[in-house]
This record gives sequence, structure tokens and C-alpha cells, in this order.
Amino acid sequence: MITRKAIEQVVLDSGLWGPGRSPNYQFLLSPDLYQVTEVRRQELEALACALHDCLAGMGRLAAIACDEHLGSSRTWNMVAKVTRTGVPGLYAGLQVIKPSRVPVVCKVDFLEGVDGRLYIAEIDGHNKHGLGYSTLAARMRRVIAPDHASFPGVVTAIVAELARRNTKSLTLIYADQERFYLPEFQIFQEELRRMGIDMIVAAESELGSEDGKLTVRGQELPGPLFVDLPFMYANESLNQVLAKRYLAGEVDFLIPPKPFLGVKGVLALLRNDEDDTRLESVLHSQIDSSSLALLRQYIPKTYLVSKQRRPEHWHGLMNGTRFVLKESVSSGMKGTVFSDEDKFKAGLAQACGSYHKFVLQEEVQNKPHPFRYFDRDGNVLEGVWYLRVTVHFVMRAVADIIVTARMDKKVHGATDCLQLGSVIV
Repeated sequence: MITRKAIEQVVLDSGLWGPGRSPNYQFLLSPDLYQVTEVRRQELEALACALHDCLAGMGRLAAIACDEHLGSSRTWNMVAKVTRTGVPGLYAGLQVIKPSRVPVVCKVDFLEGVDGRLYIAEIDGHNKHGLGYSTLAARMRRVIAPDHASFPGVVTAIVAELARRNTKSLTLIYADQERFYLPEFQIFQEELRRMGIDMIVAAESELGSEDGKLTVRGQELPGPLFVDLPFMYANESLNQVLAKRYLAGEVDFLIPPKPFLGVKGVLALLRNDEDDTRLESVLHSQIDSSSLALLRQYIPKTYLVSKQRRPEHWHGLMNGTRFVLKESVSSGMKGTVFSDEDKFKAGLAQACGSYHKFVLQEEVQNKPHPFRYFDRDGNVLEGVWYLRVTVHFVMRAVADIIVTARMDKKVHGATDCLQLGSVIV
């Protein structure tokens, strides 16, 4: 059996662990992998196409809703409010140009229910976090099961997209508030370099504009393609320069500047669980019916919470069914409260005093899985774990699947979690 030392060496070689690194990057190592059946693989590949169609349609809906000359009804106003929630002013104009443009890479978090089905907890079409962890999980998988069938990997899929665009250069800017993710960005960078792609990783403070040219650390950038346009607060002038150049078609992003594609309120719009006939007509005007129907099969019941409904309405709707209250703009388990928690009542009251800043989603009973793991001495133990299954979709295909697992149903990255790669069985 594979040893702890062999897997640990992969992580050490990546630079994520080692001298000078925060202990917050630690996680538990496992000799196991998440198994994806061939039936599940085909299911997710079909979902990849539906997801692409729905995101493109939401882009068109946002463009219409945010144009006062096109979308002026109550329904269109609701769509506009959801797509503007938590979005900095800079992006107001950017996210509605190129309406049908979708992220090259889109991260979707699933929970596996006790019925064996996958349910979407979050669609994050505006986030580069996780690319490095997906790359690291793939490296660990190659050590644990080198000859096993697997997905192509995020880097392989992105390299293919760059080849289609006839470029071998890329720039990843990270904002000051993203500094914690630098080690995983560097893992992603190293893997791209192994495949012939030169990706520059730079802090927002290291970029500038001189004599009409974009520079990093005083040198001109080699190309106009960026991973994304992060929220930058320390280099406001760079924000403005990149926005202007994007509008002029002089730069581009693998993940276009459409923050609303990471807003949980979009899930509520797509589900339309209150059976709003006007909203349904609006959705079908821009989204293929079969794609919308397929995506809806994976999203739990999800409702927009706002001042239009008092807490009593939602308590009546839940009727003993367990729900989760989520902030529409948040990451991981932040801003998440389960209906069986003491603070749920206060959280729901707060949500009912806001405009579309929260969603109420039916809780998925997360199926526990047995996985082995190593203790610090290399001994193999076994535990029962709850999973968050993260799928990276690149365009219309599954690039890779990784799993974060904890013994608590509040699954997120932590020092007591597992990070597992996947194989196809």
C-alpha cells in the first residue's frame, strides 16, 4: 500500500507545506481516492453542456435586466438586483458586455445526498481559487493510482483552450485579500510551465501601466490574456486601466468579469421555486428549456429571501423540512446557518430585512463515506466523512473532480479535512 511518506513528499515538493508556510495549509493525508462511476461521469458530462447553456443565458438576462431601456418590469428589476448584489461598481458595465461569454473554467460544489444523487450547493463562475488544489490532488492521485482512468485535469484542459486561442502566455493577478491563496496559485503556475505555458503570478501592487503598456515588476507583460479580474482595492488605477482595455477589446480573461455568476441568488432565479410565471417566461426567453430542466434536477429547492416576505412565511414554507440560510455572496461555510441551529431565527430575521442578499436552500442530507487516513506517525486509520465534491468544468466538459471531506457536516477546507483526488471506475 502507498505510504504516508510518498504522498507527503508530493505536497512538500509542491511548496504548499514546508518551512515558512502557515500551519493553516495543513490537511490530513489519505491513501484513498474518490471513485466516480462511468455512469456518473456521463451524467456530469451532460450537465457540463447544460451548465454552459444556462450560464450563457444568465449573461444575456443580466444584460437585458441592467439596461433600463430593455428590462423595466418587476421581474426584470428583480433579476437586475440579484445580478448586482455584492458587485463593486466597476463591474456594473463590464459584466453585461459580451453577454453570452461564459467562464472558461467554472467551479461547482456538489453535495452527495443519502439517495446517492449529486446536488449543487454552489456554482462559482467567478473564482480562480481551487485551481492549485485541483492540480495538487491530481499529482497525489498519480502517485496513489498511476495507471487508473481519470479525468484530464484542469491544467490539461486549460492548455487545450490556450492552444485554441494560439497563445502560450497568461497572467494571474491576485489581490491583497487573496494573498492566502498564493501557494496554490504557484502550484498551478508550475504545472502550466511543465506543459509549456508561461504564466506570470503577480500581486496587484506589482502591476502598473507605463507609456500605455501594462507592466509587471517593471517589465512589459508578454500577452493580453489574464486568468481573471479580481476585486482590487489597493491598486484602483490598475482596476480602471484593465476595465478600459477590456471594454476596448485589448485584454481578455479566462474567467470574464461577471461576478454575478458566483452569486447564490442566481440559483434561486434558475430554480424559480415560487413558480413565478413571469420569471419562467423570462428564463425560457434566453435559456434552452432542456438545459434548464437538466440543471434544475441538481439544484435543491432555493428561494430568494428579501423584505417582500416576513419570517413567518418561510417558517410556514419549511414546515419541518430542514433548510440552510446562505448569504448570496460568501465563500465556503461563511454566512451559512442551518435551520436546526440556535442562531437561525435571528439570521432569517436579518435576511428578511434585506433585499435579495440571502437565499434559503433545502438542506441536502449529506451521505457519509468511509475513508482511510494517516495519522502523524504514518498509521492508517479509518473514519466516516462528509463530502464536498468540487467539479471543475472547462467549457463543455469535466476537467477534474476533487473532494474535500470532514467528519462534520459543515464541510470546508481545514487542517482536519481530507483533500482527495478522483478516479473513474
